[in-house]
Amino acid sequence: MNAAPRGRRPRYCSRACQARAYRVRVAERAAQPATRSTPSGDGPGQDHGTPRQAVGELPGHHEPASGLSMERIVRTAVRIADTEGLDALSMRRVAAELGAGTMSLYRYVSSKDALVELMVEVVFGESSYPNPAPGGWRARLEVAARREWGMYSKHPWVLRVIATPQPPIGPNVLADVEWAMRAMDGLGLDPMTTHWVAMTVSAQVQGAALLLVNELEAERRTGVTTRQWRASKAPMLLEILESGQFPMLSRLYAEQEDAMDIDEWFEFSLRRLLDGLAVLVESRRGDTAREGIGGSP
Repeated sequence: MNAAPRGRRPRYCSRACQARAYRVRVAERAAQPATRSTPSGDGPGQDHGTPRQAVGELPGHHEPASGLSMERIVRTAVRIADTEGLDALSMRRVAAELGAGTMSLYRYVSSKDALVELMVEVVFGESSYPNPAPGGWRARLEVAARREWGMYSKHPWVLRVIATPQPPIGPNVLADVEWAMRAMDGLGLDPMTTHWVAMTVSAQVQGAALLLVNELEAERRTGVTTRQWRASKAPMLLEILESGQFPMLSRLYAEQEDAMDIDEWFEFSLRRLLDGLAVLVESRRGDTAREGIGGSP
């Protein structure tokens, strides 16, 4: 009599199962970021170099006989998101644009979410900060803010991905935060306050960019510009204002020559924010000076 088999029954993985597992391992290895460091300064008076990861340095960058590569996949995905919005992006759509099978993309990236993170890294690495950096904390923060503003103007979909408590975290994204924090180095601010300043400036840009991105999205979706939309609403607005209930808005409407320019308003809001931060900086400098006087013999 044969003895009954003991223990757990062996489990077998089919070839399809093994292939899926292999793709997952390859994709996981490909998703590991590789950074490229450049010399950087320490302090407001020194150059502020920033590590930037070029497209050719993305993980898994190679060109097999199929013609696919990480660079082509990511660049194609960015182009789709730029022209049609993030909702139009899918692995199937990217594969169709490249003339490849959808499953072949998973040799390079594990999922759509992972692809979006790589897209953000590429976009953040498209341009570098000036080296040497401009003098003064305010000028440096202005550079950081305008650079971020320009990124949302060129790639509106990035705002939706980055303005979240759980944004993509990669070398190029972190380099932006590092650069803004270095702008405040040496001013007597503790690390947490320095980080809050950097986040406050970025939040101001993102709040203003919400109008910009929604305007671009509305024009892309409807084909109607903001100027055309305002002109169509003018009769109804005038009828409401003539009621006399809104004197401030009536005066504004009577005196303004054109619709609000979003870029001009962004510059105004950025200057006012930096004016407020200047008060913080000067108060900390005063505290430091008083501590020095009080501690001297």
